[in-house]
Amino acid sequence: MSREDRRAQVQAWKEGRKSRAGIFRVACAPAGKAWLGVSRNLDAQQNSIWFSLRHGGSPNREMQAAWKAHGEDAFAFDEVEEIDVEELSAYLVNQRLQERLKHWCAELGAGRVVA
Repeated sequence: MSREDRRAQVQAWKEGRKSRAGIFRVACAPAGKAWLGVSRNLDAQQNSIWFSLRHGGSPNREMQAAWKAHGEDAFAFDEVEEIDVEELSAYLVNQRLQERLKHWCAELGAGRVVA
């Protein structure tokens, strides 16, 4: 298989799958902290955050300090709510995600993830 064929197959696969949008939570039990965030791709979000934390590049300094103090095993990633965005424009998706994030921050008393 040529490089161009492989790229075409990967691109077709990416276009064919549907990403799931929603609200997620990152928690560090020993620190007693939790952070919430929004994602247009819940399936890839944990990997993105863990990569940033492992390399010391998280924009959330509080979460980075907890990672350094307690390590990866102390952290958990949970999907809080999946949001159906099938019929929504990009603007409405972002608006809906922010509304639900506010709701869950108040409900769970968690801080926000800066992602």
